[in-house]
Amino acid sequence: MNTLVKKVNIGTLNRRPVVVMPAHTWDKMRAKFEEMQEDLEMYNSVNYRKSIARARNSKKSYTSLQLYKKLGLV
Repeated sequence: MNTLVKKVNIGTLNRRPVVVMPAHTWDKMRAKFEEMQEDLEMYNSVNYRKSIARARNSKKSYTSLQLYKKLGLV
């Protein structure tokens, strides 16, 4: 993120602050912010927390071969 901020120029236009940056830098920053927002919504979800608690309480285990098959890697 620091490399993205280095490409940002802050100036003024008619005594108002203006931020100038390349379009691809803005696109990268916007994508990162959207990802962070999705993560925040996911972590605040009651259903998500319940499913994690259920999985942690479960004593079910899988072998590596079962996982590979489940993920379609075999």
